[in-house]
Amino acid sequence: MEFLRTPDACFDGLADYPFDPNHVEVDDFDGGVLHMNYVDEGPRDGIPVVMIHGNPTWSYMWRKLIPLLAKNGYRAISIDLIGMGRSDKPTKMKDYTIARHENWVKEALFNKLDLKGAHFILHDWGGIIGLRTIADHQDRVASVIMSNTGFPVRDPDEPITQMARKGAKMLRRFQLYIRLKKNWKHWKLLRKLVLSDMPDADVAGFAAPYPHKKYLTGNRQFTQLLPTKNDNPILVENWNALQKLKSFDKPFLNLFSDKDQIAPNGYESVRPEIPGTRDYEPVILKGGSHFLLEDVPDEYAREVLKFLNSVGTN
Repeated sequence: MEFLRTPDACFDGLADYPFDPNHVEVDDFDGGVLHMNYVDEGPRDGIPVVMIHGNPTWSYMWRKLIPLLAKNGYRAISIDLIGMGRSDKPTKMKDYTIARHENWVKEALFNKLDLKGAHFILHDWGGIIGLRTIADHQDRVASVIMSNTGFPVRDPDEPITQMARKGAKMLRRFQLYIRLKKNWKHWKLLRKLVLSDMPDADVAGFAAPYPHKKYLTGNRQFTQLLPTKNDNPILVENWNALQKLKSFDKPFLNLFSDKDQIAPNGYESVRPEIPGTRDYEPVILKGGSHFLLEDVPDEYAREVLKFLNSVGTN
């Protein structure tokens, strides 16, 4: 598999991101390996808190939460999904599927880092990939926080009577636009969606891993994987994972924002299907866009620490 690796110099001096890079090698499904980058801050014997981002972000989105977790004694681990951030970037759109992302994350977190008793914080596509990862490793997971994402499913026993998914017309247009736009400067879209006045330095942080359009393939493919049609394989794959998650009775908090433009009611896709969600009413932060860690980082961190401290050390 052909891939690109963003030059280290692109990450020099990023605002609020002083973290050293780490990586594990994961299978590229073509006889080789890819480097998956991760941030690892705080005591190595601390309780692990794993953060998984979505699209078009990378571990830079957790830059204000990571040091707070470390300061409170947690081992803060933030991965960069393959194709994003400091991780290796396969060059062909077909190299990326959600099933592959799931396998890369499983291999990195559970096979290579051998995490146990980990708390997970999931955002956007990190919700789908993370929940599917957790479904097969429930014994390794202590709790889940899910933010501004959803878990769309389709029961494979129900026939498809309409190919287009309800309400997906805008997303289908977006998919076509990105399919044709190889130089999608997604950090500009992120800035438009964020409700606060985003500093230029922060926008540059999100753009840093992508010095040329050839590095954008993974981000662009995520848009093509959106389930706008009912025959999208991720819907049945998610359904199968949800059947496993119906036994997940550990603490599960939905931490959303009230101005989310993408998945404002995404918590309805897991409550009350997943037992662990039933004891925790969704917390909806005021004044946050889909990228709520840019708008309300302090409020977000407060709720995260409140939840983690309340569920104990199990």
